[in-house]
Amino acid sequence: MSAGTCNADNTPEMCDSPICDYEEDRVLSDNLDNCAFRKADGAVKALCLNVAHACNLACSYCFAGQGKYKGAQALMPLETGKRAIDFLVEHSADRHYLEVDFFGGEPLLNWPMVKETVAYARSLENKTGKRFRFTLTTNGILIDDDVIDFTNREMDNVVLSLDGRKTTHDRFRVDRQGRGSYDTVVPKFQELVRRRTQGTHYMRGTFTHANADFLNDILHLLDLGFTQISMEPVVSPPGMPYALTSGDIAFIKQQYEELARLMIQRRKEGRPFTFYHYMIDLEHGPCIYKRIAGCGSGTEYLAVTPTGDLYPCHQLVDNPAFLMGNLWDGITNNALQDTYRHLNLLSRKACRDCWAQLYCSGGCAANAFHTTGDLFGVDKQGCELFRKRMECALAIKAAEAIDG
Repeated sequence: MSAGTCNADNTPEMCDSPICDYEEDRVLSDNLDNCAFRKADGAVKALCLNVAHACNLACSYCFAGQGKYKGAQALMPLETGKRAIDFLVEHSADRHYLEVDFFGGEPLLNWPMVKETVAYARSLENKTGKRFRFTLTTNGILIDDDVIDFTNREMDNVVLSLDGRKTTHDRFRVDRQGRGSYDTVVPKFQELVRRRTQGTHYMRGTFTHANADFLNDILHLLDLGFTQISMEPVVSPPGMPYALTSGDIAFIKQQYEELARLMIQRRKEGRPFTFYHYMIDLEHGPCIYKRIAGCGSGTEYLAVTPTGDLYPCHQLVDNPAFLMGNLWDGITNNALQDTYRHLNLLSRKACRDCWAQLYCSGGCAANAFHTTGDLFGVDKQGCELFRKRMECALAIKAAEAIDG
C-alpha cells in the first residue's frame, strides 16, 4: 500500500511507512471525507491536568493570566484527578500508552494531589493493561527533596521553566511582590537535573522582543550545566510590548543559524547539547496520518480544569467558546469536536505549497487563534520562524552525515 494514498478502507494504524509518500497530485487534499485521519477511532490518549489555577509567580507574558486563566484561583480536588484517570482509561480504546501532563498555573501548589493521582493511576496499570507516562511542568519555586525524588521515580519527563540570563528571566518571571525568581530557581533546577537518573527533562525558555538575542540566553543555560534546551518564541496578541515584531524576524533567523553552527562545533568538540526545535528524524518519524492530523488537540488530547471541565487544549482553557464537556458527561459539544477533526494540515490552503508542511502539520491551532482569531488561520510570522528552524535542523543533519 502507498501510505500517501488514503481511502475509505484505510486506518491510521495502516499508515506505517517511516517517511510515507505524499503524492504531488493532491490525492489526500481533495477528498477529506475519505482520508484515513477522518476515520480515527475517537480514542483519547493524553490529558493535560490543570491541577492548579493558581501560581506563585506573576509572569506578565503568561497566556494563562498568571495562572488563573479567565477565572478564579482553584486547585483540583483529588477525586477530580482520579476521575480524570478513569476517563482517560475509559476513552482510550486499545491504546496501551497513556499520557498525563500535570500543568497549571503551578502544579507544585497542589503537590500532594499530584502524587496521589499518580499512585492511583499506577494502581490501575496491571488491571487495565495500560501504561501511564507522566510529565510535570514547573516554575521551580517549590522544588525540594521530595519533589526531586518523586519526579525522578515517577515522571517520564520534567519541564523546567527558565528563560536564560538573570536579566532576561527576571524581566518577566517575577513573584507577587515583583521580585525576580532566577536566584531561587536556578540552584533547585541544577540539583534536580544532577539527581535525575531516569526519564527525560528539558529547560523551557521563552524569548520575546526584549531578548531577541536569545542565543545568549542559551549560552547562559549551557554555562549553568543544562544541555537539554527549548527556547520558544512568545505567543501573544499583536501589539503587546513583549510581542515579536516584523523587525525582529531577520535577526532571530540569524540567531537560529548561529545556534546551528554552535551545535555543530560543540558536537565536534565532544560537548554536544540538544535544542528541542532542531530534533528531526529523517529515517523514521511520524506516519502520514500524524503528519497531517498534528497534535490531536480536541480529539486525542484534552485539557482538564480543576472543576473537571474539558477543553481542546491547555492554551484555550476557560474560553467559553471552547468548552467541550466534562469528565462525567463526556464530550457534549460535538460540533466543536467535529471542527477539531477537520482541523489539520489539508484544511489550510495556505500550507499547500510550503515545503515544511509535513513537519509542522499546519502549525498550532491555539497559536493561530491567538494571533489571527481563527483556528484555521495561519500565523505567518510563526511559519517563517518554523521554516528557518527546519532549515537549521537539516543543516545539522547534513553536517553529522559528512562528519560521520
